Amino acid sequence: MAALLKLLVVASALAAASAFLRRPKTLKVTKGELWESSVQLARRWGYQAEQHRFFTSDNYEVILHHIVASRNGTRGGVPVLLGHGMVSSDEQWYIRGPIGPIFLIAEQGYDVWTVNYRGSFYSRRHRTLNTKDHEFWDFSWHENGVIDQAEAIDYVLNATGYKQLIVVGHSMSSTAQVVLLAERPEYNDKVMGQVLMCPTVLFGHPTGAVAWGLGRLNDVSFQKLDYHDSLENDWVPGLAHPVPETCYINSGSPKAILMPHCLRIFDFIMGKIHRPVNDYLLYLILHHYPAGASIKQMVHYIQSSYSGNFSLFDYGKDRNQELYGQDIPPLYNLTNIRTPTYFVYGSADATVNWKDVKILADRMNLGVVKKLHLVVDYNHIDYLIATDADKVIYPALLKYLDEIRDGSYSKELERPKVTTF
Repeated sequence: MAALLKLLVVASALAAASAFLRRPKTLKVTKGELWESSVQLARRWGYQAEQHRFFTSDNYEVILHHIVASRNGTRGGVPVLLGHGMVSSDEQWYIRGPIGPIFLIAEQGYDVWTVNYRGSFYSRRHRTLNTKDHEFWDFSWHENGVIDQAEAIDYVLNATGYKQLIVVGHSMSSTAQVVLLAERPEYNDKVMGQVLMCPTVLFGHPTGAVAWGLGRLNDVSFQKLDYHDSLENDWVPGLAHPVPETCYINSGSPKAILMPHCLRIFDFIMGKIHRPVNDYLLYLILHHYPAGASIKQMVHYIQSSYSGNFSLFDYGKDRNQELYGQDIPPLYNLTNIRTPTYFVYGSADATVNWKDVKILADRMNLGVVKKLHLVVDYNHIDYLIATDADKVIYPALLKYLDEIRDGSYSKELERPKVTTF
């Protein structure tokens, strides 16, 4: 079972490598560019950046990166905290360069911070455990939300002196943010607003790999699974960087050539390709992917998909009784969320079906969801690598941040209409 989950993850990584190419493509990239950290990438593009760290209440080290100022030296604006997707790190926000979302946000006058959740490439330390200990990996996106995200918010607010900040989530970081506000509603008072892109919360209409996986799982599979395991970049024997080394000839050289065998996997995992993808950017991203995650994170998603509910982790009847006082895990209380929320999602996403985002919005209190932004033909990772994201997605993101900062969104208690782009 664990091997199957690892296969699904590497398949999703291979999927990303398909890009929008229908023939091999030669890239011109230097080795130095492949291994730069978030801070180095920011400095490459002319921004001051720094690294921050703290230990959580349960002893995990969490790394934050901070863009100190815009290029013209502007600093001290409303803080914006961005999280990353599963098996990723905050480098996903930095690799795109000056036209990437975090640098555009900084140029808009915001104070930009990015968080790396426990188990990702940057956040691999613990006061008493190491990554070879199974106990280190005993967490899901529940802990990413109620602990990592919560304490990252506190850290940023303490560092900046602000009483509130804005959150931007993508994929799993959207899940973590929803979990936090549902489980610890006091954090609604610390979040001015949130923009959640392709929120992986409900899975009532699975397609692609999600539907395929659910058709092969059952309760026995979960009972036999040891979820105290990890998903890391070097887990394929003999391959230091399995995704690019599998998808490219001459990986790591300026003459790397993308192989077309990754194409079909992409359609299967992330959704059918409709938008052109920046192959140079993709090649950089894949050298940092997968950036680490726990098997338990994936299992928690599979449980949600299998049950059709958004609930706490299911440990089985006996353990559930000990932890929750009931046979099945309780649902997350979405009505606890009071923070103004913007959902951005794609019609071609095979992971997050647009119908489920609409259902999620309907389950939240009237007036909380300010925008349902459906992007035509976008799949799960087009937000990061589509060549037109800086024209299709990022202007809307900046507009939503300004609306949150200025409080200029609708105050009416109504369900928003779906806006398509």
